[in-house]
Amino acid sequence: MPTNVSPEFDRQRQIYEDTEDLEQRIIELQKLLALAPNHKGAERMIADYRKKLAKLKAELEKRREQERARRSAAAAEGAIRKEGAGQVCLIGVTNSGKSTLINAVTNAELEVADYPFATSVPIPAMMAYEDISIQLVELPGLFEGSYDSSIGRQALALARNTDLIAIVVDLSQDIESQMKIILGELDRARIRLNRERSAVRVERTGTGGIMVYGVHNFEGTREEVVEFLKSRKINNIIVRFQKPATFENLIDALDSSVVFVRAMIIATKGDMPGSRERFEELRAKYGNRFDIVPVSALRGENLDVMKDALFDHLDILRVYTKAPGRKKEDKPIVLPEGSVVEDAAAKVHKELFVKRFRMAILYRENDRIKRRQVGLSYPLRDGDVLQLLHR
Repeated sequence: MPTNVSPEFDRQRQIYEDTEDLEQRIIELQKLLALAPNHKGAERMIADYRKKLAKLKAELEKRREQERARRSAAAAEGAIRKEGAGQVCLIGVTNSGKSTLINAVTNAELEVADYPFATSVPIPAMMAYEDISIQLVELPGLFEGSYDSSIGRQALALARNTDLIAIVVDLSQDIESQMKIILGELDRARIRLNRERSAVRVERTGTGGIMVYGVHNFEGTREEVVEFLKSRKINNIIVRFQKPATFENLIDALDSSVVFVRAMIIATKGDMPGSRERFEELRAKYGNRFDIVPVSALRGENLDVMKDALFDHLDILRVYTKAPGRKKEDKPIVLPEGSVVEDAAAKVHKELFVKRFRMAILYRENDRIKRRQVGLSYPLRDGDVLQLLHR
C-alpha cells in the first residue's frame, strides 16, 4: 500500500471499511477509487480495489436475482388486455391527479377523492385520438416500498409490458420527492426509462472464453469486465460495447428481466398556486431526460397538446387502404414506426397481398410526389394511403 495518499483518501478508506450495507459499501468504494492517487506506485492498490468492486457488484446482482426469482409469479398479476392503437400507463404518487386527468380526456367516470390510495387496482379507459383510440391505464399511486407490496407489484408488472409510461407529477406538491419515489420504484422493478438496449450486446457461448469488443465505449477497462464476469461464473461470452456504456449498462445487458420502456412526464394541476415555479424546477432537473407536458385537467388546458405527445411517444403510424376507384377506408391500419409496405400488406391479408403481391400505389399528402408506385420494402409514414394490387 503506497504511503503517499491524500488525507481525503485515508478518510474515505475508513468510511468504506466501516460500511456494512452492501449497496452503500459499493458507493463508498466507488468514491474511494475516485480519490485514488494517479501514479505507478498506486496501480496494484487500484487494481485490487477494482476487483473488490466487481465482486461486490456481482454479489449485489446475485441477491437481486434471488429476489426477482421469489417474485416471478407477480408478473401475471392484474393483467389488463391491451386494446386500441397503444397502451399508456399513468404512474404517479397518490392524489397526483391521474383520475381527474383520465376523466377529462375519456368517457370514464373514475372516482376522484382527496384521500390517499383511492385507486387500489389498475383501471383502463379509452381515449379517442383523431380516428384511433389509445388505452390509458391508471395505476395505483406509488409510494416508497411499492415494490414490496401486492398492489405495487401488480402496478409495476403492468408497467413492464406497456407501450408507454406517462409519469404524472403533481405541480402542487414537492417535485423532487415525487420523482425520487417514482423513479426509485421503477428502477427496483427492473424498468429502464428512455434508455437504449443496444448500448451493450451480449452473446452467451459454450466455448471460446470471454471476448470483449468496443471497450473504448466502456467507462472501465477490459480487465474489470473480465473480472466482473468471472465473479459471476460467466466464462464463455461475447460482450460488445456498441455505444458509451457504464457498469450498470453491462449489468442490465446480462439481466434478461430488465425491460426498456418509453416514458414522458405529464405535469398536472397547472392551475394551482406555485405551479409555474415547480414546473420550471421539473423542467430544469428532468427536461434533458423526459419530454414534459404541463396541463390543467380542471380548466381543460393543454389537453390536446398532451394527446399529441402521447401519440408521438407511442412510435406508431396510421396507414389507410384504398380499393381502386373508391375512397380510402375511414379506419387505418396501425403499425409500428419503421414499417414498410409489406407490413401493411400482411395486416390486410398475408397470403393474398404478400405472396401474390404485384405492386402498390402510395398516396401521400404534403409530399412533392403525391402518387407513386412502390414495392414491398418501401418505408411508410403516418397518414399514407395504400392501394394494394396483386396478381
